This record gives sequence, structure tokens and C-alpha cells, in this order.
Amino acid sequence: MGRRRAVIDGRELRDNPLARLKRQFSAARASAREREEAALDRELRSHPGVSRANTIAVISPKGGVGKTTCAFLTANLMSSHLGLRAVAVDANPDFGNLASLAPGTRRVERSVADLIRDLGAVRTAAELRPYVSQQPTGLHVIGAPERPAAITAAAYGELLAFLGQFYEAVVLDLGPGITSPVARVAIERADQLVLVAAADQVTADRVLGSLRHIDRGQTTLVINQAPGRGGGPRSVALPRDERLHAMLDSGTYSLEALDPDTRIAVKQLGLALAAQLT
Repeated sequence: MGRRRAVIDGRELRDNPLARLKRQFSAARASAREREEAALDRELRSHPGVSRANTIAVISPKGGVGKTTCAFLTANLMSSHLGLRAVAVDANPDFGNLASLAPGTRRVERSVADLIRDLGAVRTAAELRPYVSQQPTGLHVIGAPERPAAITAAAYGELLAFLGQFYEAVVLDLGPGITSPVARVAIERADQLVLVAAADQVTADRVLGSLRHIDRGQTTLVINQAPGRGGGPRSVALPRDERLHAMLDSGTYSLEALDPDTRIAVKQLGLALAAQLT
């Protein structure tokens, strides 16, 4: 009888020069990713903090490109890795779904419309709690109303000033477009922007073209659903990840449970934004 091969997960492990070379390459790649992620973790956790409330607006001229996902990922990381008191606000007046990403047992019924209506009566963190859904990371989420509500741009401006009393980071998930009154107020008030594009060329060109209408230097570009890794100091490619989609759909998001490439991309985005916090 011939020598039996090792069995892993019910499959025989091939043992020839090519198979051994592939395993060595895979191990080296995994080791390099682990070192890269460890370095990102060190940089994120060594962030000195902020001196005041910072507002980050997540925007795009197009819908369906992943703004809500990016806002949720960003805000969670600011809470979990930067240790900031962070809140994510659904500023999409037309059926925004940011709150649906929170675990069902942690969701509250009240919305941003309720909070804006009651601003004068909310004076403490305890009085604010019924309006926020709290994530396991410590992130607070304020959802959009179930039905479209006529919330003025001025009201959102008052909300931002109010939230700045309680939070160090306020992440706004805006609806599609960059020229509506609400979007203009958010862009003007924000300390930095996250501009989200899909990976297809037409969408990316349109989103990048919108930069000429945004007179801001502190803008980080996210290419969502990218076919591979990449990016630079002010741009991040967020790869396609079915596990992430399943987590968001079921309200079970966990950064550490994501695929390594997605985890690293999320942390790169967090670091790009952390470098611009004040």
C-alpha cells in the first residue's frame, strides 16, 4: 500500500512541489495580512482622541452605492477602536434604513424626527437614551422615521449642534444627492466627508465628477464593492463581501468576524478618517 496522505476537513492534502509552493505562498500572504492588520490596530488604538465634537457626512450623488453601509462601518469603528463617544444618524428623509442594521433587540421605536421634535425637552444623556439604538460596540444609532417626514435643513442644523453636546463623533448617513438643502447643510457643517462610489466605471466617474461641486479638502473616497484591495491615504477600496451583507441583513455585525481583506479595508477607512479628526 502507498503512503497515506494527511487529511484536512475530510480531504486528502496533496503533497507535491507545486502544492507545497502554493501552501507556502498562502501562508506568507496570510502572515503579511496579519502584520498589516496588527499595524493598523496599533495606529487606531494609539489615536490621541479629539478636542471637540467632529461631524462626518457620508455622501454620494447616486443612490444604492453603499452609503449606509459605510456610515455604519465607520461609526462602529470609531466607537470600538478609537474609543470615541459616537453616534450614527440617518439623515435620509425617504425611508432610510440605518437603524435596521442594529440588532432587533436593541432597536428603539423613536426616530430622528421624534428627537428633533423633542429637542427642547432632552437635556441629559439619560433623557436622550430612548431615541438611540445602542450597538454592542457602544455606538449609538438614531434611525429615520418609518414614513417620509418633512424635516427642514435648519432642523438638522439644530440637531447637529445638540448632538455635539453628547458625542465626540457624529456620522451622518445622507440620502442620495449633494445639492438638496439638507445635504448642503450637512456638507457645510461637516468637518470631513466620505464620498462613496460603486466599483462600476460609470458610477465612479459620476461620483468623482461631483467633487468639483464640493469645495472641501477633507474628503475620503470609498470605492464600494471593489473587485480587489487597493486605495491610498485618502481613498479606500471596500471589497465585495457576502458575509458582511449577511451580517448587516440579520443585525449581527461584528468587525472581527469579517473576512481579513474586508476587516483591513474597514480599518484603513477608519485610520484615514482618524487622521483628520480634531
